Amino acid sequence: MRVMLPEGVKCAIALSYDLEMCAGYQPDLINHGRILPEVQEYTLDLCRVAEEYGVRLHFFYVSNGFEQTFNCLKEILDRGHVVDNHTYSHLPLVTEDVGKLDEELALTNRLFEERLGWKSTVLRGPGGYQNGLDGKLENQQVILKNGFKWVSCRVDGTGWEDRDHVLRAPERDAPYVYPTGLVEIPFQGFTDRAFFDMFRVDADKYHAWRKRDGGKPVARDWKAPWPAPNALEDWMAYHRQAIDHACERGLLWVPVWHPTSHYLHDRDNVVLRHFLEYCHTRPEKVWVCTVRDAAAMLAGARSSS
Repeated sequence: MRVMLPEGVKCAIALSYDLEMCAGYQPDLINHGRILPEVQEYTLDLCRVAEEYGVRLHFFYVSNGFEQTFNCLKEILDRGHVVDNHTYSHLPLVTEDVGKLDEELALTNRLFEERLGWKSTVLRGPGGYQNGLDGKLENQQVILKNGFKWVSCRVDGTGWEDRDHVLRAPERDAPYVYPTGLVEIPFQGFTDRAFFDMFRVDADKYHAWRKRDGGKPVARDWKAPWPAPNALEDWMAYHRQAIDHACERGLLWVPVWHPTSHYLHDRDNVVLRHFLEYCHTRPEKVWVCTVRDAAAMLAGARSSS
C-alpha cells in the first residue's frame, strides 16, 4: 500500500499510546486493568502537553478496568483525543481461542459505544507480533466481523543492537493488506517498554522491583534502578534520529508508547514535550497524527473478498 502524505507534509508520525496497566509491571504478571490513579493523571497531563502543540493523542485501551478508568477516558475524548480497542484483557490477536477474541472485541466495542458514545475503528494488537496476522485467516475474519478495517499489530522485534536497523523499520514494515481485505498498519522501532525494561537493563533489579513494588505508585524523585544511567537521554536521542530519518525519506512512522512506562521512566513528563518541540522546529512540515489519520492516508486497499 502507498502512503499519501497531505500536501506540504514531509513526513507523518502516527504516535499512539497503549493505555493499560502493563502486566510486566505487576508482581503476578497479570493485566488486571487497574490503572493507577497517578497514571491516569499522568495520561491527562500528556494530553495537556499535546494540546499546547495542537496535537491529538491516540490511546488504545484495555477495557477490563473500564469502570475505574471511565472518568479518565471520558475526559480524553471530551478534550478531542482518540481512544480505540486494545481488547478486554490484553489478549493477543494471534490467539488460538478465536471465540474468546470475538467476545473480547465485542465487549470492548460495546462499552465504548454504550458508555462513552464512541465507536472504535482501529484495533491494536497487544504485544505486537513479528509476522502480524499472516496466516491467521480466522482471526482476521473475527476482527473484520467486529467492525475493524484497520489493525496495528505487526512489529519487528529483532536487531535492537543495530540502531540503523531500528531506524529503518518504517521502510521495511510499510502498511499492507491481508487476503481478507483487513489492512495492517505496523508499528515500528523501539517501544518504551522494550527500550527501558528489556534492552540493556539489569534484569535482576527489574524483577526484584516488580515482585516487591510493582503496581504501586512511585515518588516524584524515584528513579528506576534497572535501566542504564543515561537511558532517558538516549531515548530522546533515538527519537530525534528517528524523526530525522522519517523526514529525510518522506515516511509514515508509527511509534508506540505507554503512559505507564513513561510514568515510571519519565516521571517529570519531559519526553513528549521534547519530541513535539523537535518536530515543531524541523525545517520541513512534520505531522504528528493519530493511527486513524494514518489509515486515511493509505491508498490501494482491497475490499474484503
